[in-house]
Amino acid sequence: MKKHSDEDIKKALSKLPAMEDRQSKEMLYQKVSSRVNKPQRKVAPWLFPGLATVAVLLVLAVFLPVFFSNNGMLTVEESADRADQSAESSTANEETSPSLDSSPSETGEESSETKEAEPSSEEESLPAEENEEEEPQADETKVEEDREDPETELDSLILSSDESGLRTLSYPGKNAEIILPTVQKQPESEEFSPERYGLADRVVDELKYEINETEGAAVVTFPDGFSVSGAAWANAIIESIRWDLENFQLQEISVQTESGGPVNLGSYGEISEIPVIQQGEYIFQLYQYEDSSERFLAPISVEGSPTFREALSLMQEKGKGLYISPAVPEHVQFTSTTIDQGIMNIQVQHESWASEQQLLTMVEAILVTAGQFGFERVKFNGMNVSEFSTYDLEEPIDVPGRINPVMDQ
Repeated sequence: MKKHSDEDIKKALSKLPAMEDRQSKEMLYQKVSSRVNKPQRKVAPWLFPGLATVAVLLVLAVFLPVFFSNNGMLTVEESADRADQSAESSTANEETSPSLDSSPSETGEESSETKEAEPSSEEESLPAEENEEEEPQADETKVEEDREDPETELDSLILSSDESGLRTLSYPGKNAEIILPTVQKQPESEEFSPERYGLADRVVDELKYEINETEGAAVVTFPDGFSVSGAAWANAIIESIRWDLENFQLQEISVQTESGGPVNLGSYGEISEIPVIQQGEYIFQLYQYEDSSERFLAPISVEGSPTFREALSLMQEKGKGLYISPAVPEHVQFTSTTIDQGIMNIQVQHESWASEQQLLTMVEAILVTAGQFGFERVKFNGMNVSEFSTYDLEEPIDVPGRINPVMDQ
């Protein structure tokens, strides 16, 4: 490649045509200035506030219906309707959804059957009365009638009024695992049939009670030669005595034979005293023997010294004994318990109630448990039930004096 000297380059450049900018300084300044100072497009001052307002309205439109739905006061019947609708919707989805285990041919057969079951255009044009069957209408009417008058079927398990002529008689459950105190009228107690109520026979009918309410003491006399076999029946005897006398607010219970000596209770050995029931010793669940329609509030002993809030959680636990079930539904949550002027306030969160009976049973079981823990009144907060035939849930409720009345035999 040939190299050029600096002189050769200067000669070549001198032969190029001259380049001159003949614009005036003023014109050149205006052109540059117009490009540099080009005005920017302004945004309308109302645009961003307007967009924010629209966003807020959209959020309210979405969440307000949900908020009022969750916080609105419902009757127990409305709550039960929602539970039924949810169950029906779940069942319908299960029936219409194809099984993952079914073969394509089975799915096709089901689809063809579904199409055959669909009404024709002529049937769709008929009045609603001609398309509906009579039997489903009758069933729906029956359900509505039952819900319109639920009070006739409600089963209360407590006795609020302290009537005279009543006595507490305790019976073992069918397997002697639990003792169930009942309230009966004295003239009719001899005709009571434990078998009818799914209970075993009393184990303390041979005993005699001498009660001194002034001194807060009782003496229980056993026949001479009394004997018992098995720790379960010995425990049933002791618990029956304690619950028979629980309503008297005693400080001590003495036991003796007719000759004045101590009582031999098998694995318990010889005893001369039985401890009275202490506060916080029991929670209450439900006892129902197999297919029997009769139910009882069952005292379940708890270990240690639980707080009342811990007791509420224990009331939801299963496995407390044969024929025993929780009185508090699983969907109920107790978020707090506070005491204000002697009133136990319980904050409740819950889903739909299956029935007014379910709500009534839970309320009464909690009232009885609260009374066993030494409280006299209970206020339920967050129940979201506007109408309840038995109690006013907007006001504190007194704990009951006695449980399991059976006075209609």
